[in-house]
Amino acid sequence: MSRVIIVLGSPNDDQGKLSDIALSRCQAALATYQKQPQSKLLLTGGFGAHFNQTTTPHALYCQRYLIKHGVLADAFTDIALSRFTFEDATLAKPIIEQHRFNEITLVTSEFHMQRAKLIFSELFPNISFNYYAAQTPVSAEKLQQLEAHELSVMDRERENLAQYFS
Repeated sequence: MSRVIIVLGSPNDDQGKLSDIALSRCQAALATYQKQPQSKLLLTGGFGAHFNQTTTPHALYCQRYLIKHGVLADAFTDIALSRFTFEDATLAKPIIEQHRFNEITLVTSEFHMQRAKLIFSELFPNISFNYYAAQTPVSAEKLQQLEAHELSVMDRERENLAQYFS
C-alpha cells in the first residue's frame, strides 16, 4: 500500500515563524508519520496575503520543522504551492497521481476538517482516506469564529467543485 500524509497549509508570520495552528498540524503529521514511517508527506502552502507574505513557501517552513523533529528528508514529495484549500487539493492531485498513492491521511485543524473532507473526497473518490484533526490551541471564542467562517464558505466550495467537474 502506498500512503501519503497530506498536511494542509496554515499561517506563518512575516519572519517564517509557524503559527500555533500550523504547529498543531505539523505535530499531528509527525504523530501520524511516527506510526507509519513508510508514508510519504505532501505539504501544502505557498504564498498568500492571509497566511504567508515571506519569500519562502509556507510548506518549506513546515518541512524544516518536521525534519528538525525526526522526519527523514526523503520522506517528502514535492510541495503543493497552494493559496487556499481548494488549491491544496487541485495542486496535490498531480503529485498524488505521479506517486500512485492509494491511501491518504489528511491532516488539518478540527475546525477546517469538514471543508477539507468535502473537497478531497470529491477530487479523490477512488482513494482510501484517514483523517487526523489537529486540535487548535485557541480560546473557545476564537474557535467558534473559525468554525463559523468554515460554515460560511461551504457553498462556495460546492460551487468550486461543480465548476471543476464541468
